Amino acid sequence: MLVEMDEESVLPASMTGNSISKIEDKGQMTQVTEEMIDQLGVYQVDYSFWKIVQKLIYAPFYLPWVLLAAIIYPEKPEYFIYSSFISMLLDPLFLYIPLINEETKCLMLDKKVMIAALILRVVTDLRYVVKIISKIKKWWPEMSKKIGITSNVLAILPVPQVVVLVFIPKMRGSGSLTILRFLNWLIFFQYLQRVYPIYRYCKNLNKEMRDKSSHMRAWIPSLVNLLIYLLASYVLGTFWYYFSIQREIDCWEYACQREVGCEFSIHCSVNTFRNVTLLHTSCPINPPDPKMFDFGIFLYALQSGMQESTNLPQKVLLCFSWGLRNLSSFASNLNTSNYGWETLFVVAISISGLIFFIYFLGHVQTFMQVAGKSEKSRQKLKILGPKVESMLLEYGFPADAKVLKDSINYVVEQKHSEEPDLVLESMFSVFSFKHKVADPSLQRELNTIRITLFLEKLKKLDLLLGLHKYETVLKEICKHLDPVIYPKGSYIVREKEPVDMMFFITQGIALSCTTDHSIPTRRLEKGDCYGEELLSWATTASTSFSDLPNSLHTVKAHKTVELFALQAADLQRVFSQPSIHSSRFT
Repeated sequence: MLVEMDEESVLPASMTGNSISKIEDKGQMTQVTEEMIDQLGVYQVDYSFWKIVQKLIYAPFYLPWVLLAAIIYPEKPEYFIYSSFISMLLDPLFLYIPLINEETKCLMLDKKVMIAALILRVVTDLRYVVKIISKIKKWWPEMSKKIGITSNVLAILPVPQVVVLVFIPKMRGSGSLTILRFLNWLIFFQYLQRVYPIYRYCKNLNKEMRDKSSHMRAWIPSLVNLLIYLLASYVLGTFWYYFSIQREIDCWEYACQREVGCEFSIHCSVNTFRNVTLLHTSCPINPPDPKMFDFGIFLYALQSGMQESTNLPQKVLLCFSWGLRNLSSFASNLNTSNYGWETLFVVAISISGLIFFIYFLGHVQTFMQVAGKSEKSRQKLKILGPKVESMLLEYGFPADAKVLKDSINYVVEQKHSEEPDLVLESMFSVFSFKHKVADPSLQRELNTIRITLFLEKLKKLDLLLGLHKYETVLKEICKHLDPVIYPKGSYIVREKEPVDMMFFITQGIALSCTTDHSIPTRRLEKGDCYGEELLSWATTASTSFSDLPNSLHTVKAHKTVELFALQAADLQRVFSQPSIHSSRFT
């Protein structure tokens, strides 16, 4: 829709915030890493369903490259977040290291899992180490920001390594069990510290989905939230396995207290008196005897025999299914014993399940709202599609000009999310925004439209012939061209007034005249340029606005005129760059 204005006013699109936004990437990955990360899809989330399925299938082959990217470039949050997902899957492996030998009633360590867990933990912790170093270098002058460093240091403390590999094998006496319960809390809280970046990522993702200006497919956050739910089930199942081993050790300690001369020691390598018959009698598992010792929710884990098994995939799958079932049912099917810590664990599962339920219920409501808006948006965009093609023809481009058409469609889609009643009539309606354009992708597409429209026209200007080999300079000039609408009868330029802009007419007719009646009136229409003398001013050694050339003509809109204007200040800024200023102009 064309905007009406009085005689002396104009409506430049530059006032809406379409200024150049240059984003420099300070570091580039190696070619192999970049290709792998790109194939995994770390940068973009706007995929079709089948592309997402395909990427999930091939994801395990690219996981090492994600970790490598997070280590090399810790300042890039997208790498760190995706590697955090991987880390959350690997960290619980430490809790699968303990095994129980039911024949001799002692504890062993699964050496294969231990070696794998240690190596993988070192690899995932390298992300934090590099991040800490980079933050120290960045924040050294202002150490008031050391909180960020402290949180990263806490995340890499070897808490599970010490608890599982050092403390548990050397446990002696009931006092050790009390200390172990405290250490369990340390493991849990460190896990929360390491999962916190994922929480922030999901929070931002959901906020982005609710944002009307977002072009993300509505089901993408739903998929990520589902992965978080499955991850929580996996972690709960892992702690269930870990606590079941500790519960059996509790039974051993309880039985040993009633036996004279029984020295409480749990590791199989320690040669102490161990009355196996007493332990079998006092800690019956299959069949159980709650009167002797009530294992509560851990009985099923002990009866399954997985504490003896070294089949890690089987154990992980069993524990994951237990966690998923009980998180989904809010732990309503769990019957606890009178053991306090077990009751707290069940309460934590119930509260977690309830929080997830409320969270997902709200998210489903948001998803339905966004999906409804998306459907209306798609219907509206189908109507606007033919208008885009006709507009390309009006501006002298074929209807199948792919690059220009794709850029316009992208911008129109963004504008429609802001303005549901968008009317597409000209390029001015494409470039006009109510708010400043802050989205780099949107700004990039707007610049692509400018370059496609005017690059060839700039190459034809006599004063820019010497810059043909500097096409990047011409493209930079194009990025500063902003659309302006002048209604019929308004003055664009007045005679003897400074020429503060150069412009290309894209729609409408203007008349150029002078007080010297011997000079005929000139007709300016689509494709014509005015104000080329501003180029001579911009290319001089020292440019001052007091030296702006005066117009020799008055330019008046004969009909409503749409033009793209290049302001003198923007042109001066482009040509003031050393690499451009030293170029030879003819």
